[in-house]
Amino acid sequence: MLVEDEPLVRLVTADILLEANFRVIEAANAEEALTLLQACVEVDVLLSDVEMPPGVNGYELAQQVHERWSPIEILITSGREWPRGGDLPPGAAFLAKPCPSQTLVSYVRSAADRAQATRATCFAAAETDLAEGKVVPFPKVG
Repeated sequence: MLVEDEPLVRLVTADILLEANFRVIEAANAEEALTLLQACVEVDVLLSDVEMPPGVNGYELAQQVHERWSPIEILITSGREWPRGGDLPPGAAFLAKPCPSQTLVSYVRSAADRAQATRATCFAAAETDLAEGKVVPFPKVG
């Protein structure tokens, strides 16, 4: 999921990711991103800008996503505001703008691979529980 309030930057970034064979879901701000996530849209990676006025910024969005959808990998970008202590949740990465296309694709690919590996591990554990006759709860949503 790409969250960027500047339409041209969002368009260019989405094109870079699409050319690298990623499926891209776009949101213009944190509110749109949260709405999509609450609708159970499957997301491996959140790539978000920091400054997205008005409302929730990228750091706050990252914290909310980490708390509610912990398997989602988080990448935060900015050309003006670098993270301070506590801005990024555990495991999140920061990319300074402008970021070379190859670097962006590399970070997103690594994050997507980690998210998919986590999902595969959870799925395998759930299958084992089913095979052993254990009740498997539905994942908590929202």
